[in-house]
Amino acid sequence: MAGTLSRFFARIADDAAPGGPAGSLAQATLSVASPFYAVGAAINRLLHDAGIQQRESLPAIVLSVGNITVGGTGKSPFCAWLVEWLRAEGKRPAVLTRGYGRADESRLVVVHNGSRLLARTTDGGDEPVMLARMLGDVPVVACADRARGGRYALKKFEIDTLVLDDGFQHHDLARQGDILLVDSTRPISSLRLLPRGTLRELPGVLSRAHLIVMTRWNQASSPKRTLREVMHHAPGVPVARMSLEATGARRLAGGELLPLDALKGKRAVVLTGVANPDSVRASVESAGLRVAKLRSLGDHATITRQTLDAALRMMRKMRAEFVVVTEKDAAKLEELGSLPPQIIALKTELRFVEERDRRTAEKALRARVQARGVRGLLK
Repeated sequence: MAGTLSRFFARIADDAAPGGPAGSLAQATLSVASPFYAVGAAINRLLHDAGIQQRESLPAIVLSVGNITVGGTGKSPFCAWLVEWLRAEGKRPAVLTRGYGRADESRLVVVHNGSRLLARTTDGGDEPVMLARMLGDVPVVACADRARGGRYALKKFEIDTLVLDDGFQHHDLARQGDILLVDSTRPISSLRLLPRGTLRELPGVLSRAHLIVMTRWNQASSPKRTLREVMHHAPGVPVARMSLEATGARRLAGGELLPLDALKGKRAVVLTGVANPDSVRASVESAGLRVAKLRSLGDHATITRQTLDAALRMMRKMRAEFVVVTEKDAAKLEELGSLPPQIIALKTELRFVEERDRRTAEKALRARVQARGVRGLLK
């Protein structure tokens, strides 16, 4: 029942019109609440800016990776890239995350201690577990109270930098830099405010970023339109472009890596519990696979053995060869135990569109890493 309600809400609380009188009526009702949501978000930010609500400062470099919309913009792969970049710069980073969809988001859970994975997705969250596996030897702490998580990480681990996953709307923790990700496939002018749409704040807050990264550039039909809108709302803010590219896949049973050549032309059923299933479809197709069926479960949805068996039956019915999932979904599936060899996780990577995009990003990040004292804090 909960999953059905979640999918229904996701269908109507969308930026696009769903069609049909029932959906239109539901969206019209939600639109009434949107101005109140916008005012609440603005007041919350203003209270922290004015010092009425305090921001806690920690003795570390804090960089936030966030967005102004609900749903996937590629934060996890960008966080992974940022952590690796920081390490190359001689820093010792840890990741702070909320861990959406886990049993108790207020509980502090060490997902990874820098040596080994300590939590399952039910306790640590699917994205934190995925990040921990991607990074391998970087502490990952999940807690809704990021300042508390940061204090704990600094006490327990030998680190000097904190990467705040999905932190733009988390005002209680001061930071040296805000990196905002914008999905190139979704023009800002097409977005609607919550709860009618997916926009968390008015687009003007883009001007508060120290770096804007436009993701999924290669998947967008009109990325330059979105770029122009970003530059309109955030004049003078550095902008870098990144594409989300498929690099291969791995079998969840045994971990065998499959190159793109092994996927080309094969039929697949896509099973996914992410916020942007259209992007997953685009990535699967860019890998050369033909999508016979896509089943979207909703963001952070639990994938049970029964759900997986149904996908395998669909695979056989559609005469497909694989059930394809994302690495985020794989984090949950691998906890189910023995898995058939037809289930593969698509491996994707964010890559800069041109070398100048990399230089833009690195220049902006170095300026924030080197910022010190009150002048380096978020204005």
